[in-house]
Amino acid sequence: MIKKLHIYNYALFKNVEIDFTDGFTVISGDTGAGKSIMLDALSLVLGKRVDRFAESSATQKSIIEAEFLLNDSHKKFFNDNDIDFDQETIIRREISINGKSRAFINDTPVLLNVLTQFSHQIVEIFSQHEKLVFKDPKAQFIFLDEVADSNEILLKYRLILKEYNDIKSDINNIKKKGSLSLAELEFLQFQFNELNDAKIKNNEKEIIEEKIKLLENVDSISLALDEMRVLFNNENGAISNINRAKKISQNLDSLSEISNRLESVIIELEDINSDISYLQNSLEADPNELKRMTDRLDLINSLLHKHRLKFVDQLFDLKEDLYNKIEQSESFEVLLNKKEKDLKTKYNQLIKLANILDNNRKKVIPKITNHIEDILKNLGIPHAQFQINLVQTNELHSFGCSYISMQFCANKGGEMKELMRVASGGELSRLMLAIKFLSAQNSSISTLIFDEIDSGVSGEIASLMGNMMQNISKSNQVIVISHLPQIASKAKTHLKVSKQIVDDKTTSIVHKLTSEDRVEEIAKLLSGKNITDAAIKNALDLLNQ
Repeated sequence: MIKKLHIYNYALFKNVEIDFTDGFTVISGDTGAGKSIMLDALSLVLGKRVDRFAESSATQKSIIEAEFLLNDSHKKFFNDNDIDFDQETIIRREISINGKSRAFINDTPVLLNVLTQFSHQIVEIFSQHEKLVFKDPKAQFIFLDEVADSNEILLKYRLILKEYNDIKSDINNIKKKGSLSLAELEFLQFQFNELNDAKIKNNEKEIIEEKIKLLENVDSISLALDEMRVLFNNENGAISNINRAKKISQNLDSLSEISNRLESVIIELEDINSDISYLQNSLEADPNELKRMTDRLDLINSLLHKHRLKFVDQLFDLKEDLYNKIEQSESFEVLLNKKEKDLKTKYNQLIKLANILDNNRKKVIPKITNHIEDILKNLGIPHAQFQINLVQTNELHSFGCSYISMQFCANKGGEMKELMRVASGGELSRLMLAIKFLSAQNSSISTLIFDEIDSGVSGEIASLMGNMMQNISKSNQVIVISHLPQIASKAKTHLKVSKQIVDDKTTSIVHKLTSEDRVEEIAKLLSGKNITDAAIKNALDLLNQ
């Protein structure tokens, strides 16, 4: 249940804190006092998008904060979304002066869709607009499946429906691409074979270019190596001279360190001499190597030029792409047949689940229609008739493959009409209340908020609707915005929204009415601003009923 609502700097609400109780709470106030703004603020903290930025201070952001009392059944949601669970959970919505907003649950930032998902588990707001929404088959299916306790099956159905639609999309894409003609396939195969036969390796082009550079300078390199060998190996060469120096140093103990260092130099020089010999031998090994390297480089460059590519790695990617196209073309029929077989399997699964959904719905329809007709009789429609019809179709949708039609007739012998054709606002208000009463018994939502659901009714009918709201409040927190005294008098708690002027500025405030205040407010709802003694007496009578 909602315990507290704090509205800061939102439209006419500058800094208002509202305490709520369990049971039945009514909110009243003059037209324009701020009741709708208050409900709008609550809707924002529950995840509504900021579609209109209410009048507020030009220099301060708006903050709306609501505290809810939860039970352990909500722990899973908190764990799934990595949010700290607290039985007294606080939701906060901050709206900057440019209309951008942030949302928090227990000080953890959350995305708007996460906030909306959570709020749908704890609060349901039913407004005048919702009457029109319930004429939509989607809302009717939601209500019916809630009573039938089919939400798990529906979730499974929708997961398979997504897979079914994905496969349909794959089939369409495969058909659009189609198979290649024989000429196209042969050309792709030729290109692939050409690249495959080339057997190009990673970094091969760079290695060849380095080797060609070496081979092109073989004469000058060979001459240089010969000169180096002479300098290393003749009688007066580097190695001989250093060997002599080493022998001299060995005869003197004071030169032992120098002798060791000369030994290291000799080892290094002999190693270099060995490398020089190896390079000379490799240069002389194959005189045709330069031609082979040049031909290989020409092949690689010609393939790059042919396919308008810059790097060898791109040739590897092209080869893989050609292979995939050839494979896809050759396996077109196989792939298409497999996808169509998968589609049929998913379709059969969907039909099976859709039939289960419809069977569950058909089982509860008599119970629903009887209960709603009984409730409507208690709401002053003694000859009410309510029907729910399911007609199977071949079209799969998010609720199965049936068409739903809810029909209603308020008069004995009258014509049954679909809800969208029910003209009387009062009849529709009572029908919606009856549906919500039944829905509340089958829902885990703890708080129901009604925004002037009583439009189109008055007098005894309003009193009967008030009794119904009292009954709902025995198991749910019920918050009602109403201008009818017959409903306001039934509430356990009465809040009033009013305007005040402070420093030449108009603001809205909310306060809880005392017993005396309630008598005056209900009398005002009965007779208007000029409260009469008769209105006071009638107000007392209503409160004492």
